[in-house]
Amino acid sequence: MIQKQIVGSKLFYIILCGLIFSCNSIKKNKKYNYFNGQAYYNNKLNISGIFFGDIDFYENVEYEPIKELDSFRQIKKKELIVYGKSNEIPLYEIFVFYHKKKMTNTKIKLQETVTMLLNDAKNNLVLFEKTNKVQSFYVLIKSIGKHKSNTSILSDAKSIVSSMKFDSVVQEEISYMDIFNSVKSKNNILLIKNKLETAPIVKDEKNEWIKFQLLTTVLSFDSEYQQYNELMSRFESKRKTFFNTFFKKEQFKDVLTGKRTTNDAVVEKIAEIASNRKVVMLNEMHWKPEHRILAYKLLKPLREKGYSYLAIEAIDKGKDTLINKRKFPISTSGYYTREPFFGSLIREACSQGFKIVSYDDIESDNREKTQAFNLKKIFDNDSTAKVFVYAGIDHILESSENNSDKRMAQYFNELTNENPLTIDQVEIVSDNDVELELFNSKLFSDDEKINSNVDYFVINNVKPSYLQLQDFKLKTLFIEDVALKEYENTEVLVLLYNIKEYAKYNARAIPLQYRIKKIANQGITIEVPKGDFYMVIKDVYDKSLFSRELSNH
Repeated sequence: MIQKQIVGSKLFYIILCGLIFSCNSIKKNKKYNYFNGQAYYNNKLNISGIFFGDIDFYENVEYEPIKELDSFRQIKKKELIVYGKSNEIPLYEIFVFYHKKKMTNTKIKLQETVTMLLNDAKNNLVLFEKTNKVQSFYVLIKSIGKHKSNTSILSDAKSIVSSMKFDSVVQEEISYMDIFNSVKSKNNILLIKNKLETAPIVKDEKNEWIKFQLLTTVLSFDSEYQQYNELMSRFESKRKTFFNTFFKKEQFKDVLTGKRTTNDAVVEKIAEIASNRKVVMLNEMHWKPEHRILAYKLLKPLREKGYSYLAIEAIDKGKDTLINKRKFPISTSGYYTREPFFGSLIREACSQGFKIVSYDDIESDNREKTQAFNLKKIFDNDSTAKVFVYAGIDHILESSENNSDKRMAQYFNELTNENPLTIDQVEIVSDNDVELELFNSKLFSDDEKINSNVDYFVINNVKPSYLQLQDFKLKTLFIEDVALKEYENTEVLVLLYNIKEYAKYNARAIPLQYRIKKIANQGITIEVPKGDFYMVIKDVYDKSLFSRELSNH
């Protein structure tokens, strides 16, 4: 393991003025924990530390007393502040307890000390204390499985306890991106939202933009949630004003006079144009689920035109080699693919007979060129291939002013001499009362504010809904349970899983639906599609409140 270390004792004076601190408050203050990579910080308690990068941390885990520690009365269940598990050898559980004494007005000279309290080789337990006589950390490591010695866990425990700091202020070391990375493995978007919104990070233009992008991406998993729609409305308001004026030009009079094409006609037109190409590239904004619905609608007509590969940027290359066998994504497939409509896109593609291909490599020195090379490999292995590429934002731009600005589509054309059909549904946003509309990019070429280096633009105002995917009505259900009583008028997260996928993969399964709902009358009202499901309800700290099989036919 590699770890930064903060070690050494510190001699200082502190004035303690009638401080009152209880075990119950420790438990409540766990919600102020933040993990920035290896760094840990609790901004309510002003404590911090450095952990190892291969430790996964968990919310709402209670400490179950270990009999070998019965004599250590300072280890109190309610004072557990951090719990984690290592995911690499040596495998162990780590518990960090924090205690602060009740004090009256006094001036005390404080000396920090680190002491090993237990080294139990028989049971593979080690316990360290760091204290300044007023505050104390207890770091307990318990091996997972039996080991011949405690050498590794002794070293890790000593390093971690030595790094722990009292009265610490480290906001400048915390970033929104690293906080997101520390919790993104969880499917609890309510928890992630809370971590981003309460993080003790200095507000400036750069930080707020990063926060917006992360928060909007997370909340897009529930596109009915009011806050998500408010964020999107603010984000697109200026752009919509620009295009609302732009569309008053003569070439767009059919749109303004109501001579509109239907959604099906738009899909059929794209498929018709694509029939004479070997590659069609469609892009998406990563926080707009409606973009995945257009991709979903294109699957069947493109399959009928001979397309048999669906290349998806959002699937991490090499991390999910079994997706074509499994025929649906799981949590390790990628992050954006956890969004319900993205999951539906992949399931439908597999059912239509598409082979899913991952082609992105974010670690590459030239990501755009690497993407193009990986797409070229499809044709190297199958000269008859026809490929539907689903990419992010600007990767589908076909030309640039200089080599440094080249995008994937341009590299692909140069490498293969294949001219892809490129369709952009990100660039144009509009208040026009149309769900889908297709435009030749030449209509926009005279305006420098519009990047028209694609073949076509699409306006996509589709409302994300299962009604867009399947022809049946949703059913409204009221889910109630006495366990929800204490959460009355509180927001909770409702997760709806395919029952077979959940039975096999549990929390690694991708929900068919995320809904942030407020408890009322000890329950929630929710619309669900037809099928057999497994429903889970969690609170903002990832505590499971309700889990049950659900059938709607």
